[in-house]
Amino acid sequence: MRRTRLLILGVFLGGASAIAALSIAQAQDAGADAAATSNEVEEKAIDFEPIVIDEKDSKSPKLSDWQTATRIRMTRRGPRAEGCRAWRTRAWIKVHCSARTTAVSLLGGAFRGVSMWMREPPAGSPSPEASEVVFPIRPGDRRVFEFFSFGETYGGSMVSPGLVLQEYWLEGASAPTLVMY
Repeated sequence: MRRTRLLILGVFLGGASAIAALSIAQAQDAGADAAATSNEVEEKAIDFEPIVIDEKDSKSPKLSDWQTATRIRMTRRGPRAEGCRAWRTRAWIKVHCSARTTAVSLLGGAFRGVSMWMREPPAGSPSPEASEVVFPIRPGDRRVFEFFSFGETYGGSMVSPGLVLQEYWLEGASAPTLVMY
């Protein structure tokens, strides 16, 4: 639809403009193709492999462990969580969200080993543009995190519920379930 409008506008303005309009439309299509490629990368992310818990897994991962971590696909992810990605190293999960966040909170579940982080906000910005949570995973786990953000209905000055991350590992399952919406 957008390409058609640009082409008609280009024809109306003249032949050279039509070629320029077509080039712009093709560039926009290339951008859409790049977005589709980005989505394909998410679809190709590795699902959980069966996890065997070991004593060394109880130690919190170091920064170097995350640099070689395995990208994993969330079990379910809503459209609001599009900017969120997950990784696993040993029996630990890190979920990073590139979304404006004012607070992160563990609403329910075991706090042991959990860490939460928010990037320093850019100069002149009211809140950080990214946040993440790191937590251990064990059979029987159940956790709920909430990422709060500024509400749009109150002029940006009201903190409102944002993304919710649920992690649970049912007894007998080979891996935990991660749901973010």
